[in-house]
Amino acid sequence: MRFGVHPYQRDRQTQVICEVPVVDERWVTDSGGHREKRYVVMADVQMGDARFPVELTLTNRDSMLFRMLLGRTALKKRFVVNPARSYRLGSHTHKKGHEP
Repeated sequence: MRFGVHPYQRDRQTQVICEVPVVDERWVTDSGGHREKRYVVMADVQMGDARFPVELTLTNRDSMLFRMLLGRTALKKRFVVNPARSYRLGSHTHKKGHEP
């Protein structure tokens, strides 16, 4: 699978082209109840000092607030989530002209 991602919020100019094997295809229901068949790929995610593989389903999120959602399956057994807190690992600021 070859696809492009915009890795920075509110920046549609910077694009990274990725090429990875497809692991699966799955039906996914979004929060609005719409079903969509999506490709599944494996990718490494880094949160703080922890780096681990996760399954990602691919869809176009350009019109949505967040470019990626990390679900409870990816987080379980690794982190405790406190929904009352934000940016516990710090926030990242993107500087124009710097590669991801």
